[in-house]
Amino acid sequence: MTIGIEYLGVSLKITTVVVPVAVYFLILGLLNTRRHPQLLSGRLDFCLLLAAMGPLALLPVLGLFGTSVLSMAAAVAALVAVALVLSPSRGQWVIYNLSAQEGTRLVRQALQRMGLETQGGGTEFRIIGCEGTVRLSAFPVLRNVTVRLEGADGQFQQRFADTLAEILATDRAEQNPAAVALLLVAMAMLVAPLALMARHAPEIVRLLTDLLP
Repeated sequence: MTIGIEYLGVSLKITTVVVPVAVYFLILGLLNTRRHPQLLSGRLDFCLLLAAMGPLALLPVLGLFGTSVLSMAAAVAALVAVALVLSPSRGQWVIYNLSAQEGTRLVRQALQRMGLETQGGGTEFRIIGCEGTVRLSAFPVLRNVTVRLEGADGQFQQRFADTLAEILATDRAEQNPAAVALLLVAMAMLVAPLALMARHAPEIVRLLTDLLP
């Protein structure tokens, strides 16, 4: 019985770490299979990543301080604090299912639709008539482009985000073979923990029975 419970604890830890990462890969795969490029705010993109990697950071803390309600609450509070400190500020977005070249073209097109002209090219250009600067950085592995709008107020940032979203909704995305690989990896990572937990079904039933009055 004790050995079974110990193995169950290991399986639960593995499941806690693997499942959020698998769900994250699944979301990335779905984003990269859409017909149109998908725009996410920088904060939402960061929160998705933090939700996937958070359990990996929390388990060592809980192993050190125990799994009491107080220690779990403190660990979650620390994770939220890290999210608030490291979360990107307003004026940053991530576009999935898009190449760097297409990202530059569509961002410039959004600014032109707003009646603005730009100077420069490539991954950085300045908006004529205001102090705003747009910087782009690509992550080819996940096929996404990060867009940063600096030197503009919140109202301008919102107008830019709305205009960019409208343009992306009408732009046709190219097929991305990496998206299929992400989906396959995600499904494999989801199936493996379930199979691992299925081996401990009797221990799980026994634990639940003991918890019932």
